[in-house]
This record gives sequence, structure tokens and C-alpha cells, in this order.
Amino acid sequence: MDVSDLTLARRAVRTGWEADAATAELTERHLDAVLAYASRCTATPQAAAFLASAACEAAVREFLSHGNETAWRPHVLGAVLRTAVEWSLDERRDRLGAELPAWLSGTASPVEDEPSLLVAAFYRLPVRLQVALWHNVVERDEPEAVARHLGVPRGAALTWTATAESKLRTAFTEVLGETAGPACGPYTRLLLTAAQAQHDRAAAASATGGLDAHLASCPSCSRALRDLRRMRDHPCGELLAEALLLWDGTGYHQGRASRDGAHRADRRPQGPAVRARERAAGPPPATGRLPRSRNGRYLLGASALVVLTALTAWMAVPEGGTDEDPRVVSLPTVMPPDVPVPSAEPSASRSGERGEKDEARRNERPRDEPDKPPPSPSPSPRVGPLSVPGAALRWDFAGAGPQPGTPEGRSVKGVRHSGQRAGSAEFDGTGYVESRGAVADTTGDFTVSAWARLTSTEDFQTVAAQDGENVSGFFLQYGKDDNRWRLAVGHSDSAEDDECDALSLAPPEVGRWQHLTAVFDADDDEIRLYVDGVLQETDEHTPAWSARGSFTVGRGLWEGEPSDLFDGGIDDVRVYDRALGASDVAALAGARPNS
Repeated sequence: MDVSDLTLARRAVRTGWEADAATAELTERHLDAVLAYASRCTATPQAAAFLASAACEAAVREFLSHGNETAWRPHVLGAVLRTAVEWSLDERRDRLGAELPAWLSGTASPVEDEPSLLVAAFYRLPVRLQVALWHNVVERDEPEAVARHLGVPRGAALTWTATAESKLRTAFTEVLGETAGPACGPYTRLLLTAAQAQHDRAAAASATGGLDAHLASCPSCSRALRDLRRMRDHPCGELLAEALLLWDGTGYHQGRASRDGAHRADRRPQGPAVRARERAAGPPPATGRLPRSRNGRYLLGASALVVLTALTAWMAVPEGGTDEDPRVVSLPTVMPPDVPVPSAEPSASRSGERGEKDEARRNERPRDEPDKPPPSPSPSPRVGPLSVPGAALRWDFAGAGPQPGTPEGRSVKGVRHSGQRAGSAEFDGTGYVESRGAVADTTGDFTVSAWARLTSTEDFQTVAAQDGENVSGFFLQYGKDDNRWRLAVGHSDSAEDDECDALSLAPPEVGRWQHLTAVFDADDDEIRLYVDGVLQETDEHTPAWSARGSFTVGRGLWEGEPSDLFDGGIDDVRVYDRALGASDVAALAGARPNS
């Protein structure tokens, strides 16, 4: 399975051969679209090729300097426009088509001074929903192509695509309410009512209550009502392209929607261009990515030269032609001001639900039930070699208590032995098992796996976690709000901060044993959730703190108190100090009990 665009972008801003390879792959994925938009900005095919090359390099540089983690396609297309704006200020203006300079000078369609609510709503979405939405409604890509950009299985891409437009409308409503000024605030609810009406004037007349007069004097609310109605009545692809590209988004969207597979294939570099890119997979260059000249400008790196070679071969630019290599410059953004661009992707698909969930979790406390005597400390029977060796901890629960690990553990309250799976632990919602010290290093690579069987889905329930001072460093759990298995990792040791999370593609099956694996890959800054050996979802996470408390099974920690206590069976818990690959995870899920 391909890695996501965002993972490639994060690698591209590093140094060394891996960065060049990631940049080349990222450029190859988006070259067709970048050329299509560059062609709309320029007067000749040769100029479009040079503009595309400069924009691809600028997109990587801007990602590095601004720290924006966002959907790559609109980001790199925005770099095309920003580079064209820079060209319009010097002698390269002659390379541009007539329409763009006219638009920039204000004789056609000037840039709006006010931020677009739709742009703000788009960037409020998690990155994966931005990608799913853009490639589905703007690019009209096939599900397999959307999945490639997301770096997930086709089923996950279809799931995110199905909900992306409704999430955008929800985010738009939130931004509208948050940004309404004193004069607009009283009309926000009326505006939403009018937008939901099936007939613009007649059906909404009884609810407007002075809205018409306000709309006549408020361009911002008028535009919001127009956008809400367009999102209600039609797919939002053209609307998004207009909002995020600023110039000729409609033309770009129509061109992308009308292309067919043969046309797309014809425009991809072939022959010498592809061979040139493949030859770039040789020895790493001696210098790192994006070297600077003495005046502080970035120079074209090896990957940019590969891109330029591919472009010029495709365009058949004659040697000695009139177009010189484009200069790579630092450009101001054309994006409207005050648009919230997340520095890390927020929780998956729940921008409007996070507050309610956090409040519910902060109010959680363990159920007040009497203590039960702990099970007898009889040792667990010996087991054969691990299916995946090298575990730092393994609790098999084949006997009455946890199998000794490093460090050993103890049972607290309601945990009893069960005969299921040749020996497992049964939790009654009041008890848990904890180690006598930290096991996983939450700032580095780790993998945690376990078999789990839910008996109810009424509450959040944690299978495995590791304590910080106030919250767990990670939660491998059932999430009630989404009715999904969930891997969540917080940005700090605080219940007030947000979490990155990855969700299962389907709800858990109550009463059925399922294998869960949580992986954190520190090199890729990525968390991964597997269910029954199959990758479900990934999310970006950059570690910022270390949870140094006990490793726990059957509970988490929230605001310094045990929480999310588990009700059901747990078996064969393992912790590895490395990020296991897909084959090892599948081996764990396929291993027989006690093996």
C-alpha cells in the first residue's frame, strides 16, 4: 500500500536521499494536475512546464517554512498561483496568459479582502478529510486514486469520502457562528434556516424576520447564504475550487471533471522522462535537500532537476530555447488571512464533536463498587516461542495472574481468570492490571497488541494504556462517540489538550474476540491502528511528552484518575519497543492462543 501524500511531504522537507525520493514521488503523483493549472496561467506549453517545476519546489519549501500540514493537491496548486503572481512582478510576466495579469490588476475579478468562510471550514477539517473531499468532489478521482493519496485501503477511503461533505457543512456552520460580528450575530440562525429552505424566498419568508434587509447591506452574509445553498443543492467541487484556488477555480474544476483515463495517461511523461526519474533511484547525492545560495535563496535540488527533466522531455522544449530555468523564490501566500491551518491533524472526523467528548471524559470516574480480592498469585504456565519475538512485555493471562513481564504486574479489584482462549483475563468494569513501572517509550517507536472481547458498548473502555501524571500517554480503546475501536495519543499530559487518533473502519462486534494492534512510528510521525491484522486508519502525531507511569490493561488515566474501565475479556497483551510492520502484525493476529 502506498504511503500518504502527507507522509511523503513530511519526508520531503528533511534532508538526504530519502527527501529527494519523497519529493520525486510526490511530484509524480500531482504532476498532471499541476501542469493543468499551470497551463491556465501561462501563454505557452514551455512556460507551463517551467511554472509547474518552480511551483512543485516552492510547495515543499513552503511546507517546511510554514509548518502547514494540509491536503497536498490544493497546497501545490496554490503554489502555482503564488509563483505566477511573483512572475507577474518582473520580466517573466510575458510568460503568463493575458487573463491572469488582468485579474491581478483588478480589471477582471479582484481578490476578496475578507477571509472565505468556506476556506476556513475546509482547513478546519482533519487532513484526511481534506484529501478525501478534494480528490472526490474537485478532481473526480476514482476511489483507488483517493486511497493512494490517503495511504489507506480503498474501504477506508470510501468511508471518509462518504462523510466529508457533511463534515464540511458542519464546519462551515461552526465558522459562521464563531466569526459573526455584532451586526451579523442576530441573523446567523435565520440565515441557516433560510439556507435549508427548498424555495429560496417563499419557503423562507416566514423565518427571515428582517434577514432580507440585512443581506442587502452585508456582502459577507449574502456570500455565506449563497455558499450554504450551493452546498445543499449540488456537489461542492466547483465551490471548493473557486474558494481555494482564488483564480479560475471553476475552469480548473471543469477541466478535471471532464478528463478521461486516456487523456490523463497521454499527459503523463513517458519514455526518457520516466527513465530519467527511475535513474534518480541511484546513489544518494552528497548534499542535502534544498541547499541555499549565499543570498539566502534556495537552489534547485536533485529531485527538482529530475522534475524539470521530465517536464522538458514531455513538452519537447528545444535546446537553446527562449525559456530559462525558473528562479525559485520565497513567495507570500495568496490564501485569505486568518484561515486556521492545523499544525497537526486534529482528531479524525470529529471537529464538531471533540468538545462534547472531552467534557464527557473529564466527568468520568471509576464506578463506586466494593473491592474484590485479587486473584491468587499462581504463576502462569510456560508457553512456546513468541510468534513475533522480542516483546518487552507479554501478559498472556493463561493462569490466574499476568505472566511475568518487564516489569511485573499486579491485578487490582475485579479481574478474574477465564478459560476462554486457553486462558484469559475477565474484567468486570471495576478492575485492571498495571505494571510496576513504564514499559513503552511514548516518545519513540512502540507497538502494543492485545486480544479484546467487549460485552457492552455503553462507555469508553480502554484495553491498554500507559499512565502520565494526568492522562495516559496513549489509549488503545473502544470509543463510544464513534462506536469504533480507537487509538488515541495526546499532545501533552493534559486533559485540556487535543488528541490524534485512528479509528477502526467498522464497529466492534460485541461478544467476539478481536485482535487490536497500536503502532507508533516515530520516524514517520504516524500512529496506526490494526484490527484482526488489517490496517484500519493512520494519523499524524509528533511526540511532545513522555508518559513514565505504569503500563495498564483494562483502564486509562484521565485527569489523574483511573477511567475508561474495561468490561469484557482481554488476552495476550504484548509491548514491543519498535514499530512492527504489517507482516508482523498479521502474524500476531494469526497466532494460536498461548503461542
